[in-house]
Amino acid sequence: MKIKRPLPRTAYERNAVTYKILANSKRLEILNLLREQEMPVESLVKELGITKANVSQHLALLRHAELVTVRRNGLNAYYNIIDPRIVEPCRILHKLHSK
Repeated sequence: MKIKRPLPRTAYERNAVTYKILANSKRLEILNLLREQEMPVESLVKELGITKANVSQHLALLRHAELVTVRRNGLNAYYNIIDPRIVEPCRILHKLHSK
């Protein structure tokens, strides 16, 4: 009997790369903040309590993985999440661990 695969193998490989990017607490926090609203880099720096350079590195990885977009307005860069559903596993795990 042939088993029907839920997803093609390439999807698992691509998702594993994304999961590696998401396996960082600061990047998860960034995505959860962006789920609520578009934010400039300076606001993210203030909320996260880390350096601008560090925030920029995290945002670059998230941009490269196509999880966030950037909109520039003069010298300011504003970030937005591509799809707010990406943070749902984080919320589900939080609820599981809070019981």
